[in-house]
Amino acid sequence: MAGNAQAQQSQANNASTYSYLGLGTPQDFLSPQGAGMSLIGVAVPDRSKGNLSNPAMWGTSYFTTIMGAIDLETYNASNDAGSASSTNFGFSKFQVQLPVFRERLGVSASLFQETNVRYSLLTANEITLPTADSLSTVNYQSAVAGTGGINRLEVGFGLRLTSNLYVGYAPSLMFGVREEDSQLVFSNTLFGPARYVERTRYRGFAHRFGLMAISSGLFRDNDQITIGATASLPVELNANRKITSRVILNQALNDLELVPEDNFGDRKVTYPFETTVGISYFPSRYTLVGAEFHYQQWSEHNSFSGNTDRFMADRMRVGLGFEYDAYSRGNTGLFNSLIYRLGASYDDGHLNINNTDIETIMFTTGLGIPSRAVGSTIDVSFDYGVRGTRSNDLVRERIFALRLSLNLSEMMFLQRRVN
Repeated sequence: MAGNAQAQQSQANNASTYSYLGLGTPQDFLSPQGAGMSLIGVAVPDRSKGNLSNPAMWGTSYFTTIMGAIDLETYNASNDAGSASSTNFGFSKFQVQLPVFRERLGVSASLFQETNVRYSLLTANEITLPTADSLSTVNYQSAVAGTGGINRLEVGFGLRLTSNLYVGYAPSLMFGVREEDSQLVFSNTLFGPARYVERTRYRGFAHRFGLMAISSGLFRDNDQITIGATASLPVELNANRKITSRVILNQALNDLELVPEDNFGDRKVTYPFETTVGISYFPSRYTLVGAEFHYQQWSEHNSFSGNTDRFMADRMRVGLGFEYDAYSRGNTGLFNSLIYRLGASYDDGHLNINNTDIETIMFTTGLGIPSRAVGSTIDVSFDYGVRGTRSNDLVRERIFALRLSLNLSEMMFLQRRVN
C-alpha cells in the first residue's frame, strides 16, 4: 500500500485510505430500511418511502415521496508506522418517487454516489539531482491528496405485472471527476517546491434492472416472503485526463496546463457488472428477517491506461438483518412509536494487495422514526466495522458511520384523497 496511516493527518476530510486505488471505494445503494439492517434492501419493500435499491419496487408506489440522505463517517487507520483519524461528512443520495398508477406503475428520478475518492498520503523519499558541479542525493517529501468519485443521475420505472410480480428498469448517466493534487518539497534550498494536479473526467450511460416477487401464506396465514434481484450491466466510461501545475504568475496563483486532454486522447474505463439477490421473510406484519448476496466483477475493470489492474478483485458481500416494527402495532408510548433494526455484513472487498483481500466486517443498528401526523419518517443507522489488516504492510481501518435519511411523503403536502 502506498504511504502509511500517518498520511491521513495532512487532510481533514478524508475517506478510506483504500479509495486511493481504482475508481474509489464502492458506495452501495442502501435503502432507508436496509441501511439499518446492514442490507442494500433489494427485497425489503415499503410503499410509504423512497427506495433506490431495486427499480422493481417503484411499481408498489402509493404516495409521492422525496428522500434525501447524509452520511457522517469516521476512519481510524493504523499500521506498523502509526495511526491517524479522519472524518467525512456529506450528501449521499436524493430521490423523487411518484406513482403514475398507484401500486401498479411508479417512476423515480435520483442522484447518488457510486464510488467515493478522498484520501491523502505523505511519503519521504530521496533522489539524485545535479547541483553546481556534482550530483547530490536530495531528500524530499511527497504529499498527495485525492478527491472525487463517480455519481449516477438515474431515472426509471417499476411495473406490477401480476398481483405478486414486479419488474423495473433504470437507465442512468454515470459521471464524475477524480482529482489528485501532488506536492513535492525538497530539503535542499537549491530546489524549489513543485506542485501539479492530475484531473480525470468520466462519463457513460448505464442500465439497471430489477425483479421482485411476493408470496403469502407460506407457513402461516399472515406471513409473507419477498425475493428481490437487481443487475447492472458493465459500463464503458469515456475518460479524459489533463495535468496542470499551480504556479504564481503576475502575483496570482494560476493553473498552467502541462499536459492537455488532447495529448492523452479519449480513453475507455470499464465499470464492472454487478448484481444483488435478497430474500425477506415476514413472520407477521411487525417483524422481518432478511438476507442478501451482492457481487461486483471488479476483476474486469480496465484502468485509464487500458490495463486490468492486478490489485482489483471480484467483490462479494453477504448481509443478514432483522426488523421489528413496534410503531405499526398502534400502542402508545415512546418505545412503541419506533421501528427497530439490527444487522451484520461481511465484504471480501474489491482489492487484493500483497496477496491479501481487503475485507470488511460491519455491524449495524438502526431506528425508524415515523410521524403519524404527516406521513414522513426519519431513518437513522449506526455502523461499526473493521476494514483491512495491519499484516503484509497494509492498513487496518476502524469505521464508525452515522447515516440519516429523511423521507417525505405526499401526505405532508396534500390532504388525503381517494385514488
